[in-house]
Amino acid sequence: MKKARTKILNSYNLVLGALLSALGFLSSCQEITGPEPKAEYGVPYATFKVNGKIQSSQTNEPIPNIRVIMRYDTTYSNAQGRYETEAQAFPESQEFSIRFRDVDSTQHGSYATKDTTVKFTNPDFSGSSGNWNGGETSKEFNIKLDPEK
Repeated sequence: MKKARTKILNSYNLVLGALLSALGFLSSCQEITGPEPKAEYGVPYATFKVNGKIQSSQTNEPIPNIRVIMRYDTTYSNAQGRYETEAQAFPESQEFSIRFRDVDSTQHGSYATKDTTVKFTNPDFSGSSGNWNGGETSKEFNIKLDPEK
């Protein structure tokens, strides 16, 4: 009984091995039409820049030292209340959440944190490399913060 089972398994393995070899050989013999494809790795991206001025909603005075967070980038407004931040994403219409947070406490007055969204709808990109880098686009986004109560 053991010999018969061993013989059947050996025959099965032989047929299966021959079949897999034939399929593997046939798939490597297929004709490739057109130019040979290039192996490229990565994802197309573009740089989205947001800049603007942060002012008090009551006095219209610029507010320095406000932390601006957009995706993985953090920056602070300068003495004139100006800021610039950026993120990289797929080169198409995008939305980015931005948080404006007062971090210097009462030094320049206390202002409430503000969360908002900046939308890039059908953006125009410049400086594309023609490969993965889709270029960059920018948007001016001015904001007014309310004093903290």
